[in-house]
Amino acid sequence: MSSPIQLLFCVVIITLGVTCKKQGTNNPPITPVDTSLVNLKHLDYLYTPVTFPTGEKAAGIYIYSAAPDYRLVADADEGFTCVDDVARAAQVYLRSNRFSGDTSMQSKLFNLLHFILGMQADNGYFYNFLLPGDLINKYHPNSTATANWWSWRALQTLTEATAIVKGKNPPLSAKMELSINKLIARIKSDLVNLPLTTKIVQGITVPQWLPAGSGADQAAILILALIPYCKATNDTELVDYVKKLADGITGMQQGDINNYPFYSILSWENQWHAYGSDQANALLQAGTFLNDPSVSKKGLLEIDHFYSWLVSNGFRSSYQLAKNGNLYQVFDEKKFVQIAYGFRPMVSAAAEAFKLTGQGKYADIAGNFAAWFLGANEAGINMYDVKTGRCFDGISSPSDVNKNAGAESTIEALLTMQIVEGYPEIKVALNKYKK
Repeated sequence: MSSPIQLLFCVVIITLGVTCKKQGTNNPPITPVDTSLVNLKHLDYLYTPVTFPTGEKAAGIYIYSAAPDYRLVADADEGFTCVDDVARAAQVYLRSNRFSGDTSMQSKLFNLLHFILGMQADNGYFYNFLLPGDLINKYHPNSTATANWWSWRALQTLTEATAIVKGKNPPLSAKMELSINKLIARIKSDLVNLPLTTKIVQGITVPQWLPAGSGADQAAILILALIPYCKATNDTELVDYVKKLADGITGMQQGDINNYPFYSILSWENQWHAYGSDQANALLQAGTFLNDPSVSKKGLLEIDHFYSWLVSNGFRSSYQLAKNGNLYQVFDEKKFVQIAYGFRPMVSAAAEAFKLTGQGKYADIAGNFAAWFLGANEAGINMYDVKTGRCFDGISSPSDVNKNAGAESTIEALLTMQIVEGYPEIKVALNKYKK
């Protein structure tokens, strides 16, 4: 029998969070409190099984989750789940530090990948939305199988996941490779050989060989999708295309060290928007892949000057730009709406810059922007709740927060927190700036 002193000692040790076993027993160790910033509970809640008309089983991610009870909501016009969100949710599961040993998480990933595959059209591109009743929405403008966001997002997830899935689910991996090759063939047919033409929009010269003409935001996702494919296949034609896309993105960089927008890279034509603005991240990764420091330098310029300006002068959600001679005019500049999808790209780019250079200033920038999720924002509210895994959908003003917690906001928050957890220096910076 244990003495009172032994029992007291155990109580103290347990209180401190250290495992204490009673002598002569096989009590399991006490599980320590999970201090991770990454909580998949709400994402798991949004996860939903689907069955395609072909009988193929898969799973989607509900797009909308409405406060205050966070019920799942379908949009009758577009659908209840989409490739754009499912692909990013798959990235969250794939990048989890629990993935390799968690068969339940692996099963979720496999089902999400089956969904992506089931949404591919005969032309190689992807439909985006699935309607209630598990019918593919083939006609909504945001869902047609065209050279658009959701096709690049699908490709990014498939190329990132193929090698990992191959060792765990070879039949699924084989289907993924067929799907990738089908889309790659279409990209080569439709996009790779576009001429290097430009046009002028409000005095700004913009390339016309990117997706959607001057879609640097889409080109960034396409670069991130093609790099793993090129590494796996040594496809020299697509290596050259990555360089071509990177050149187009750098052609969208405006301003200089003294003039707004301080080396910001426009998203499309003469517009910049924070959401999906992965241009700097793509240039950093492309520069490393191509062994071309001049490409990486362009990404660093945006982080060094535009991101730093945002840190000092407050976030912007969008602006438009005009140029007359050497003079820039900014108009229609907005601070709101601020959304998770506007902050994750900056955290991604700053983290990539830290990885590339080892310079602490980039970890500090990444942590500063990541702190937006944990109260360092104009509403002074935690947008991401570590206890529930929910992320609110946006800030419309300092006094107006959209407390719905749909797929995109939650997924982008989780992707951000995975980055933070991957770099102790960024986590230190986050803890410094969070409220």
